[in-house]
Amino acid sequence: MKLYNKEKIIKQMISHYNKNKTITMKSFNEDKNVCCSTTVKRYFDTWNNAKIEAGFTSGIEYNRDKLIKLIKEKIKTKEIRRISDIDRIEGLPSYKYIKKLWTKEEMEEIFKVKIKRYTYTAENISEQYNCIKEKYEKVTFKLLKKETGISAGTIRKYFKSWNKFLEYMGEKPNHVITSVIHSNEELIELYRKMSIKIGKEIYGATSRDLKEYNFPYSKSVLASRFTSLNHLRKLAGFEIKREIIPKYSRQGLKLMLYTNYKKYGRKLTQTEIAENDSLPNPSSIFYHFQTTKISDVWKEVLNEK
Repeated sequence: MKLYNKEKIIKQMISHYNKNKTITMKSFNEDKNVCCSTTVKRYFDTWNNAKIEAGFTSGIEYNRDKLIKLIKEKIKTKEIRRISDIDRIEGLPSYKYIKKLWTKEEMEEIFKVKIKRYTYTAENISEQYNCIKEKYEKVTFKLLKKETGISAGTIRKYFKSWNKFLEYMGEKPNHVITSVIHSNEELIELYRKMSIKIGKEIYGATSRDLKEYNFPYSKSVLASRFTSLNHLRKLAGFEIKREIIPKYSRQGLKLMLYTNYKKYGRKLTQTEIAENDSLPNPSSIFYHFQTTKISDVWKEVLNEK
């Protein structure tokens, strides 16, 4: 774990600026020789506070004239059809950042686009979901947002989470988080007793047995505690039929998550990870990090422990 203080961070910010002739949160996060903006904000409360202490102006991080030109070009090429599409364009700030620079009325005047004023209800979100469902076999949050513009914030506002929304629609959630109330020692004993009870005295119960005999926790939950089901078998005193080589490594997953952190400029939620085609299922991530909390995973990825 790297140790930082304000003095070291300021030196990194100055070095980054001297090398790149600019300093933004995006450029800073892409620089592998410095800490990330999250670390900066942890020490200075805000990014602008750090810029002030480092001797930079506290003004905006993008040249407005250049930004206007870039956005107009993207609108002309139809890469931007609605202003919120900016979130998908590499090299541009987020739509949230854009809204800090101009009001919706100003954006309509500058970019000559009509910005829809959405007033959602649970019912019309459901209707739009069903319309998308008629076109596609499976609807993910990513697809819903692309087709309708409905944001994660809107889903959280009306349904608390994507999984609760799926439940509202009468569909099965992507994954169910199970609270583990037993200690590791108790889990080992529960597994050992069940294995013996069903006649698996040599190799222990399989993941299929866990489901069939209603073991209180799934294979993924046990893996998050014990690294793998085979390791649990060893701890419970059973033999191993064969060792399974994992598809991912912990270090590889850290790199994948950090790449997405830099791409979106923030930590992805568990639901967003589940919907991201470039990332494995959260259960695989929990398996390698030996935790059931996505917050613990991000702490390790961003060296915040």
